Amino acid sequence: MGDQSMWYVRARSMSARNGLAILAASVILATTGCELGGGGTTAPPADDGAVTVAREIEEADIVKLVDGYFYISNPYTGLRIIDATNMAAPVLAGSFILRGRGIELIVRDQYALVLTAADFGFCAGEPVDFDDPVFGDVTAPDYNGTRLWVIDVSDKNEPNLVATVSLEGTVVGTRRVGDILYAAGTIGSTTFVTSMDITDPANIRVVESLRFGGDAEEIHVSQEAIFLFGDDATQADTTRITYVDITSTNGLIEKRDSFRVPGQVGNRFHMDADGDAFRIVTEEFDRDTFTTVVALYTYDVSDPDNVTRLAELPIVTRESLRSVRFDGPRGYVVTFQGVDPLFVLDLTDPADPQVSGELTVPGFSTHLVPMGDRLIGVGFASGAGFEPAVSLYDVSDPSNPRQLSRLVVESLNRISVSSEATVDEKALGVLPDFGIILLPYAVFDRETGSFTDGLQLIQITDTNLRERGRIEHDGIVRRSGISDGRLWLLSDLAFAAVNTIDLDAPASLADLTLVSEQELLDAGLLDCVDSARLTGTPIFFDAGFCGTVAPFPFAFAFVAMYGLRVMRRSRGQR
Repeated sequence: MGDQSMWYVRARSMSARNGLAILAASVILATTGCELGGGGTTAPPADDGAVTVAREIEEADIVKLVDGYFYISNPYTGLRIIDATNMAAPVLAGSFILRGRGIELIVRDQYALVLTAADFGFCAGEPVDFDDPVFGDVTAPDYNGTRLWVIDVSDKNEPNLVATVSLEGTVVGTRRVGDILYAAGTIGSTTFVTSMDITDPANIRVVESLRFGGDAEEIHVSQEAIFLFGDDATQADTTRITYVDITSTNGLIEKRDSFRVPGQVGNRFHMDADGDAFRIVTEEFDRDTFTTVVALYTYDVSDPDNVTRLAELPIVTRESLRSVRFDGPRGYVVTFQGVDPLFVLDLTDPADPQVSGELTVPGFSTHLVPMGDRLIGVGFASGAGFEPAVSLYDVSDPSNPRQLSRLVVESLNRISVSSEATVDEKALGVLPDFGIILLPYAVFDRETGSFTDGLQLIQITDTNLRERGRIEHDGIVRRSGISDGRLWLLSDLAFAAVNTIDLDAPASLADLTLVSEQELLDAGLLDCVDSARLTGTPIFFDAGFCGTVAPFPFAFAFVAMYGLRVMRRSRGQR
C-alpha cells in the first residue's frame, strides 16, 4: 500500500514495469524543491532479478519531533524550535524567520528542510496588505512559487541558513523516498514533477524534472509511482490520473500513462495503489437521470504505459461522497443524504470487487482510520453538520459492520462547534497504544463573538468511546500527541505541554507563544487564523473578514444568518 508512515519490509520479485533491480531501504518524506530543469544521473542498473526491499513512505508535516526537539513550520514566522527534552518544562530554543507562508518541513540529519509558499500575502484567495514594516518585512516573500529552505539546526539555539532552492510553480504534494525528494504541482495550466537528490542536504541536486499538460490537485504515492490527479479540463466531471514512475533509486523519473476516471474525488484517500491494482472511488453526476453515482473503479497498472480498467462497481446513487479509506484488500466508503451509509468493500480480486456489507447511522464521517477489525470515523453527528462526532465501528465481519460507540461534542446552541479534524485529517490524533483519541474543537460564543479552542480527550477501548477531559488552547489545535508521558498541543499561535495523569482533569505544564496576536493584528491577518473553522473553503477577503462557504449542509444556514462571513474574534482591536 502507498502513503504509509511505518517501517516495513516487503520482498517481491521485480515486475515487468520496473525495468531495473532496486536494493534499497528508503524513507519518503514530503518537501519541495528546486528550479525546474535539472541534470541527469547515470542510468539505473539493469534488472538482475534481485529482491526489492520495500521503502517506507513518510510525509512532511507542520511539526516534527526528533530527539526531544519540536521543529515547527509556522505559517507566520518560519522555523521555530522547542526544546522538549524535559517535557515537564519545554522552552523555546532557536528560530529562523522565513519569507513567505510556512507550509511544512522535514528533519534530516542536522538539517531542517522547510517549505514555504509565496502566496502568504493572500487570505482566502485575495491580497492582504503588508504595509506594516514590523511584520510585513519579515513575511513578505521575495520570490514566486515555492521555496525550500535548508537550515542547519545542529545548534538548536542558533539555526543557520545553508541554502535555498526554489520551484517556479505551486506545489500540491511532496514526498521523500530514500535520498530522493519529489515535489509535484502546477505552473499555470501545466503540471510538473521534480526529483532532487538530498543525500547531502546542504548541496541538494536536481536530478530530473518533468512538465506536462493537465491539472494536479494532490498526489498519492506508492512504492513504484506517484499518481497525480486533477480535474480533466477537456472532459467535464472527469478525473485525470497520471502515472509517474519513481522506481529508480537514483531519482530518475518518467511520465507513463494518463487515464480518465468518471466523476471526481475529494482527496488522496479516495485512491490507492496495491501491487498491480489501482483503486479509486468517485462521485459522478449522471446528466441523464440528474442523480449522483458513487462508484469504485479498479485499474491494472502492471504495464504503466498502458493502464487498463479492470472493473467498475456502482456503490450507491443519489448520495454524496464524504470519505474513503483503503486498507489492503478492503475499502471503506461513507456517503450521505440524510443519514450516513458506511459501505465495506471486498477488494480481494481487483477484477471483481464487491460490496461486502453496509451500515446506516445518523450523520456522516469526513475521515476514516482503519485499526484492524475496528474502524474510527470522525465527522458530524447529523446532516446539519453542527456537532463533531467520533464513531467506533466493528468491521471484523465485513458483511455485518456494527457501530459500537459514538461520542458527540455537543454545544448549547446548534451552530457553535466545529473541529479542525473534519478538514485536516492530521489534526486528529488516534493513539491506540495509549487508548486515547485527541479531537480538536472550537466553540463559538454568540454573545461575545469569540471562539474557544481546545482539545477533547476521548478514551477508546475495544468496544467503547468515553469522553474525558478538555484542554483549552490559544488558537485552532492543528496537531497534538504524547511525548515522554506528556500531552502536547500545537496551533499556529502557541504550543502547550499538559500533564494527563488524570484524564478528566488535565493540568497545564507550559504554554509557549509562537506568534503574538498583536503581530497578527499589525499584519492584518488575525481573521485569517479562523478561515478554516467552519469546515469550509475560503472564498474571499473583505473589510477585514475572511469568508467561507462550507461544503456541508450547515453552510447554507450559516450563510443566511451571517452573510457569508466568518465571525470575528472579540480580541485586541475587534
